[in-house]
Amino acid sequence: MKNILLDYISKNKKNFIVIIVLFCIGIAVGVLFINNSNDLQKNELNEYINNLIENIKNSENIDTFNMLILSIKQNVGFILLVWFLGCTIIGGIFIYITILYKGFSIGYTISAMIAVLGVKQGIIISIISLLLQNIIFLPAFFIIAENRNKII
Repeated sequence: MKNILLDYISKNKKNFIVIIVLFCIGIAVGVLFINNSNDLQKNELNEYINNLIENIKNSENIDTFNMLILSIKQNVGFILLVWFLGCTIIGGIFIYITILYKGFSIGYTISAMIAVLGVKQGIIISIISLLLQNIIFLPAFFIIAENRNKII
């Protein structure tokens, strides 16, 4: 299985490089968006994240199963959208836009956590909240986005 995946990636190296570069551009834009926001926006973001953390701390019973189901539904919906766009002729540009969007949202979230909670705590919470849900999603997303080039 590992050899098949490595062979697939090496055969489609150019496409994966384009996808990863677009994803990194999206992350950079998300970080720049936070860094260039005004004080009012930063205060609203600070209040939102602090309220979210307080609500999580104060809630005694978090329904993790429903959270998992919701996350799976959202990610499957996103993957199906990319797959559908890949099946259309003009969907290629929209796939690249979704890659930029996903990078932007991850970059924005990480930089917002770091801006509000500080570097150490922000990185820890970002890793806990984002790494686990994206460890399977991002490779699947990149492979489906790359397969779009094979349909046309």
